Amino acid sequence: MAELAASKVAPELLRVEDLCVHYPVTEGVVRQREVGAVKAVDGVSFHLRRGETLGLVGESGCGKSTTALAVLRMLTPTSGRIFFDGEDITALAGEPLRRLRRRMQMIYQDPFGSLNPRMRVRDLVGEPLIVHGANRRSPGYRGRVNELLDLVGLLPDMGERYPHEFSGGQRQRIGIARALALEPELVICDEPVSALDVSIQAQVINLLMDLQQELGLTYLFIAHDLSVVRHISDRVGVMYLGRLVETAPKAALFATPRHPYTQILLGAVPVPDPAVEASREQPVILGEVPSPRNPPPGCAFHPRCPKAEDRCREQRPQAQRMDQGARVACHFAGP
Repeated sequence: MAELAASKVAPELLRVEDLCVHYPVTEGVVRQREVGAVKAVDGVSFHLRRGETLGLVGESGCGKSTTALAVLRMLTPTSGRIFFDGEDITALAGEPLRRLRRRMQMIYQDPFGSLNPRMRVRDLVGEPLIVHGANRRSPGYRGRVNELLDLVGLLPDMGERYPHEFSGGQRQRIGIARALALEPELVICDEPVSALDVSIQAQVINLLMDLQQELGLTYLFIAHDLSVVRHISDRVGVMYLGRLVETAPKAALFATPRHPYTQILLGAVPVPDPAVEASREQPVILGEVPSPRNPPPGCAFHPRCPKAEDRCREQRPQAQRMDQGARVACHFAGP
């Protein structure tokens, strides 16, 4: 039975090991010198299997989007390694990197800002095909664009319009169609529904889930809204100040969060029952997020953590493997 269960585990598509993205801080006008660094991402490790969705959550500025850009190799990591389908892509450049980009695409947060307002939708959706060698006049080009529009619930004749003629939800569908043009294996969704109304958010999330089933897509899904992450994700990673503090299967993380930061985040989610909401104890998070230029020693969360002790201020906790497939970087996680 164990061998049968192991055979059903999907192969690994993406692995990130100890990823760091630091931005140098310089002083001086004529002779600049480096005086520090902004540690946007500081030692992040995770993996993602084919057909899986990993949700990445955390406060603004915690490094979620920077991690995504580094995975796409739109940023060069300061250190660490990134493996895609078993290949080390950390230092990939030139034509090999260009070929890789067919297999990895991104859906952006702002559906209007990510689309050129001077281009018709048909040209926006088909542009990735042109960039990667398709002939605009070939018989298959127009058919492929129509297929993509239909895939995301838009009519073919909508391709003749401009982005400003669409609603926010429709523009995000255009962005999704554009991201799928090259038949990618990994799609990074960078808060794709945060700019949309709640009812439209549900439609777009359901569309993404349907497309994942139909096309066998793998998602790295970045969001602030924990209810959205809970709906779409298989596993969830919680980031704080450039570090991944907890990763766990969705059910385990929402049922038994182990890191104090995760507990506070989940405790702040409103309960849709007025009586329960009024009676439950509201979590309190102390102070402000520290600067990534000068992160606290030891555990980055200790200045705001209600459980912090001396060792939290002195020792940086290493991620520990827990039951139910969780990994937690906290001195208090325990078995």
